Amino acid sequence: MSKIKKKFYHHFWHNPSCQNLFLLSKEELLETKTFGTGKNTFTFSTNRIIISNVQEGNDDVMETVKSRSEIYNIDLDSSIGEKIEYFKPILEQFFDSRFKKSLDKLSNDVEKKGWKLFMKVVKILINEDSRESNIIKLLQQYGFIGKHINSFKEAESSFEKMLIPSKGNELINEKTISTFFEGIKFIKEYYVNSSYKNLYNTNQILVNTLNSEDNFTSRVELFGKLYDAKILEPSADDAFMECTHCDPLTYRGVFQLRLNPKKLKSLKCPVCAKELTYFVPYELHEDIYSIVREKDGLLLNALCNKLDTHKIKYQLNPTFLKNIEIDCLFKTEESIFIVEAKMYKINTSKAKLKSKIRKHFGKLVKDITRLIELEQFKNQPIKPILLLNIPDKELLTEVNHELKTKNRDAISRQVNIINLSLLKFKEE
Repeated sequence: MSKIKKKFYHHFWHNPSCQNLFLLSKEELLETKTFGTGKNTFTFSTNRIIISNVQEGNDDVMETVKSRSEIYNIDLDSSIGEKIEYFKPILEQFFDSRFKKSLDKLSNDVEKKGWKLFMKVVKILINEDSRESNIIKLLQQYGFIGKHINSFKEAESSFEKMLIPSKGNELINEKTISTFFEGIKFIKEYYVNSSYKNLYNTNQILVNTLNSEDNFTSRVELFGKLYDAKILEPSADDAFMECTHCDPLTYRGVFQLRLNPKKLKSLKCPVCAKELTYFVPYELHEDIYSIVREKDGLLLNALCNKLDTHKIKYQLNPTFLKNIEIDCLFKTEESIFIVEAKMYKINTSKAKLKSKIRKHFGKLVKDITRLIELEQFKNQPIKPILLLNIPDKELLTEVNHELKTKNRDAISRQVNIINLSLLKFKEE
């Protein structure tokens, strides 16, 4: 096991906030993007975790952030449109005055001569010895360059003169240069605003995705510890900050930020000295990111870590009867444990979670019913476990009771629906 994984599991087993966070499904833990609709939907999770101080329930701040961004976007769209409309007639006039006759003549020849003109161009390109001089003659014939030009270098120099700023240059002069740089500024601002929207519209902002056992302070402290251990790393993506206390656009922008999350609270507005609203992306160390991306997320890997700690041998994904795959099988002196691990999206209704549990409970019971007929499992003390990422112990107790009340057969009554914190060994 790598040093980073050892550090991670030290925090994981000793910090309930860490368990609550990393037992979220990868779609909830990581920024997840979805493209397409219906059957053509493609979803993938990126190695990006966004930390913000916009806490759940504080709708006023988020509404201020969104409203300001949308209003500013209207201003930007309008300004960029004005700059395009300014340049459009200038460019049209420039090309009409310089190249319209040449392009019209070339277009007419293409229509009339077509194939002959094409073959003429091909012959010019094939003949290396006279290629340059013949291309120059062809450009002169259609008026793209003057009769005084005799080489590519002279043609290049001629075009450069057209683009040298001067008062008499209809395309590049003091006014068009100034307008061009204003347009560049608005494009930059448009990028900033778009980046901002991507941050606050993300599927996750992981300081305000809290469970009942967590609070804002404990989550920030956790991120600080993970950062110190290099489990959480600075992202190359831009962070965004804004003062929502000052007037719009007083202090806002994107920054490259390499800062321990616990120090984010120290970011103050230089105008009013109040705390800034921030959205700061981080990423996981590759060793941890690769675990989170696994089919069963961190849940099965954490179980293996627990078994390794207790020096219990186990098998991952053994297959029986061709179509029964067990996530994890391990033995103790007393029993054979057959584990089905399931990662659910936690931020959903209790009814949906119960529905999923019932479905996977039923599948596990059917699999065990078939497995106990095999010689290696006959007359063995089988302990089926449905291991879930649900932190709500009351919900697990409730659904355990409901299912065992409704299903009175011996196998159903043996199935234990638990999370990692409920998985105990003798020496614990």
